[in-house]
This record gives sequence, structure tokens and C-alpha cells, in this order.
Amino acid sequence: MKTLARCLSCLLLLLLAPSLQANDHGGGGGAAESYRFVVNLARSGRILQTDMVFEGAHAETAESLKVIRPKVQHALILILSAETPESLQTLEGKEALAQRIRKALNALLKEDEKSGVKEVLFTNFIMQ
Repeated sequence: MKTLARCLSCLLLLLLAPSLQANDHGGGGGAAESYRFVVNLARSGRILQTDMVFEGAHAETAESLKVIRPKVQHALILILSAETPESLQTLEGKEALAQRIRKALNALLKEDEKSGVKEVLFTNFIMQ
């Protein structure tokens, strides 16, 4: 019964979680997109729901991310689903995850943090 309840709650989260929402956040890059992900965490049977915003060095960074949106989403799903609940329970674990995501995004953009994504900001972070 507990497994059924967990599956139903996961399904509800997936139905209610749009994959991409537009938000207007400040920062050097102007308007930024808010990405929402719901993924299964590695070796745990638990899920992570997170929203994040990418602060770019320039306004063009947000446009460049839009152009490669499917690649961005794919890369982030792979990164997030490889995490374990234990690694994400600490502030250091969340900061390390943000750094890995920033590096992956800049690799996709063929930029560095001075010219591409400067910062990954989590605006929602829930583990179940």
C-alpha cells in the first residue's frame, strides 16, 4: 500500500510539474528561464523535485540555452538522477551539485562562467 501511495504521489508531481516555466529573475543575463525537474534518485526509490534558474553572464546566455533546451534537459536529468539522497542532504552537497550543473551547461554552450552560465540557483528543492 505504501508503494502505491508513493507511485501516486510521484504521478501527481509529474502531472503538475511543467518542464519549463518562464520567470523574470534579475541578474547579469536579464530574464532567465526556470527549469523544473522531477527525477528518481539513484539507488533509493526516492524522488527529487527541483526548480532552478541559470544566471548568465550576458543576455545572450539565456537565448543560447533556449536554442539547446532539449540537450540542457537531457544533461540535467542525467546529472540529477545520478545523485543519492545522502549526497543532497547537506549544504555542501547541494553546492557541489550546482557546480556540476554549471560546468555541464557551460560545456554545452562552449563557454566558461565568465561568458556563459555564472550561477545555478535552486528555487525549489524537495526530496520525497
